[in-house]
Amino acid sequence: MSLLKLGICPSLDEEVLEKLKSKNICRITEFICKDPEDIAQLTGVYYKDVVTIRNVILAKYSCISVNGCDFYNSVVESTTILSTGIKSLDNLLDGGLYTGDVTEIAGDIAVGKTQICLNVCAATAQQRNQTVVYIDTGAAFSASRVLQMVTDSSSVQEEILTRIQVYDAFTVHAVFDVIDSIECNIQTARDPFYNQLKLIIVDNIAAVVYPFLGGNSFSENQGLLSLLGQKMKSLAAVYSVAVLVTNNLVRGESGIKTASLGRLWSHIPHVRCVIADSDKYIDGRRNLTVVKNSRGVCNTCGQINIQENGPIT
Repeated sequence: MSLLKLGICPSLDEEVLEKLKSKNICRITEFICKDPEDIAQLTGVYYKDVVTIRNVILAKYSCISVNGCDFYNSVVESTTILSTGIKSLDNLLDGGLYTGDVTEIAGDIAVGKTQICLNVCAATAQQRNQTVVYIDTGAAFSASRVLQMVTDSSSVQEEILTRIQVYDAFTVHAVFDVIDSIECNIQTARDPFYNQLKLIIVDNIAAVVYPFLGGNSFSENQGLLSLLGQKMKSLAAVYSVAVLVTNNLVRGESGIKTASLGRLWSHIPHVRCVIADSDKYIDGRRNLTVVKNSRGVCNTCGQINIQENGPIT
């Protein structure tokens, strides 16, 4: 907490400030924690002035109190659980993707991360009141593959595709531009597409981050990575949107594979899943492990089956 200083309150003039400092009451927290009568007796400052200063400080620096019941109701109303369309993955994620959270799926190249994103995209777009923004950093999006993953036979294919908006972003600055554009469109509320936005997919975040990591501007580049992560978290939390990000695996300490982009990025996702080839199956099955979960249990495992001409099961 900041220091007591002139300008906080008219009653806190130079004389009063010197009396407080002479008794080692220099910070706002030290002033607030003490009883007003004790401060008045200890420093010789008038009791009325102490109470006035205390009330002004509390008004300026205290958080606004919120009724617990009202807060719970607002969270329930603003939170949506989006099914991924993959039963085993939904079970691992306590029902699916939560709005307000950033979920990361990390895995080796060509292990099936994009296939999962397309399946989630199809599952979300089948709902009439939900739209998806797909940020494609590697030209991997396939509309035909999305339609293969549609499980509702009554859904009209053209309608499903109109609920998906794809942005090509091959540099980190292009990703920033897309995120800023999304936020602007949500705020203006002119486009009905963004009024129903529930999911943002970034596939693959590592592809645009790798080119600028390291080098002579290490600190600046790390700051850029941190800013990108914070923008994603802010977008998810403020506008009640689920964010799904894919990432690559690299060899970490002791040769153990871990999600790339380092410890700085590891604090960004609320949930992290690692996908890997199964040693026991050769029919398209993959192992999934939840290695980080801010809402539930970690180190839970499951399997998915990536089919060539249909949804992932």
